[in-house]
Amino acid sequence: MPASDEVTFAAELRRLRNQLPLRSLAKRANCSKSLISDLEHRRRTPTPRIAGALDKALGADGTLVALAEAESERAAPTVVDKTVDGLLREWDIVLRRDFLRGTGAAAAALTTGMVVDTPIDADSHDLLAAHKDLRAVHGRLDNLRGAHAVYRQAIEHHHQILTWHASATGTDRARVAALASDTGGFIGFLAYDLGQPELAATHYRDAAAHAHHAGDVSSCTNLLGQMSRILADLGHYDQALTLADRALQLASTRAHPAVRSWLHAVRAHHRGCLGAGRAAQADLGTAWKLLGRADDGEKPPYIGYLGTAELKKWTGHTMVRLASKAPNLIPQGRAALDEARAEWPATIVRGSAEVLTASARIYHAAGERDGAADLASRAVAVATRTGSARNLQAALSAQTLITADV
Repeated sequence: MPASDEVTFAAELRRLRNQLPLRSLAKRANCSKSLISDLEHRRRTPTPRIAGALDKALGADGTLVALAEAESERAAPTVVDKTVDGLLREWDIVLRRDFLRGTGAAAAALTTGMVVDTPIDADSHDLLAAHKDLRAVHGRLDNLRGAHAVYRQAIEHHHQILTWHASATGTDRARVAALASDTGGFIGFLAYDLGQPELAATHYRDAAAHAHHAGDVSSCTNLLGQMSRILADLGHYDQALTLADRALQLASTRAHPAVRSWLHAVRAHHRGCLGAGRAAQADLGTAWKLLGRADDGEKPPYIGYLGTAELKKWTGHTMVRLASKAPNLIPQGRAALDEARAEWPATIVRGSAEVLTASARIYHAAGERDGAADLASRAVAVATRTGSARNLQAALSAQTLITADV
């Protein structure tokens, strides 16, 4: 905590805003009222972007930027830091025990922590912006064409970021670590989509460590949620729920509302897998409430896909899991997935296979075999076209389930 006579970012922001309405300042700074309120009450940590935007909007001549940077640099280890360290150690145990076997371990060893000796020399601001742009392009290509279309380029890009991180100093090091958590998490997802859960788990673990070193709670908890999803897809529902619980405890109010919304939706699915219907419904309700605060001007790019269609997809996923013991939930799941398909962005082609597969399963549960078969066939076609081994396996499994009832 700061000394009693020390000016904090939150206190200076309140002083500078004075009687200016939150709505007016939010408009000037291109952010939400809730974000400013969270910053004033120390519920959120200012990012460089929002500190600069508020500084400019209030004519603070760099005061808010300097305070944000100073607070970031002198941040001491906290209980949260110890919690993350513990989680990462536990994940190492999970990797050794449940994931890293045979070729998976060899592949992970080859791709973890690779750096090149040559340091990068360039203006850090421009270079950071360029690398973020490149990461965004890779993400768009993945959504349109699938992981196979961008995997090698994404790995090469991540290694460039690791090279830069190895030579970065001062505030640059934390900013590059944050970028490394993003690029590392991305190749983790690509590996998972290509049917390599062991390698994906390793990349997620390393990415979470980079996020931790960057002080980025949102990225770290998002990656823990991604890890829990792998566990659930492999049938380790209890472990998946435990990890999602820990991620949400860590997120508290510090993580971005979009990340917390997604984590609640994922935990609802895990609870659905375990038949905990009431708890799953409560999580979905919280996810929808948090979604209303997600577009605050600070939404991280890696969770930029979160919107109503994504939450409806997870609602459907959860209802599919609960339907066997609670058939009365089938109409809710079908309605959510019908709406998700209708709203699904045309630019996220690969992800549509997942929505189609869940829809096929809920239609099958409702006894609508022809509709289920058509949806499963479409899911197989999309997964095949985008080279998604993960989605193809799920779609073929649904197709087998449907045809078995003939």
